[in-house]
Amino acid sequence: MRKACFSGLPKTEWLPDGRNVRLLEDFTFTDANGIEWKAEANDTPDGSSIPRPAWTLIGSPFVGKHRNASIVHDKFCVLRERSGRTHKQVHKMYYNACLCAGVGKIKAKMMYLAIKIGGPKW
Repeated sequence: MRKACFSGLPKTEWLPDGRNVRLLEDFTFTDANGIEWKAEANDTPDGSSIPRPAWTLIGSPFVGKHRNASIVHDKFCVLRERSGRTHKQVHKMYYNACLCAGVGKIKAKMMYLAIKIGGPKW
């Protein structure tokens, strides 16, 4: 089995709304099965959709090791059915991308369970 990896560090610019970013170039996560999950230049991810009360436990959007995982997760949550991937596959990718980014296994599992319960479904 291959090792999961990101294509590098995401290149972004903050948008005037003070909350979102725009990708300046493509950013990819490749999972251990060799499946590529690509966010494209000009996509505007909003970071992990973590409820404000959980920020002290998990971290705020774009802060923490989960940041890179959230960029590709956001892309596929926007695409939904058009991506050809189910919400279960997309949320599991987020968990694996979190682990790849260095998020501890317990924290990654908590974040994955939160997305499984409260995240988008299609």
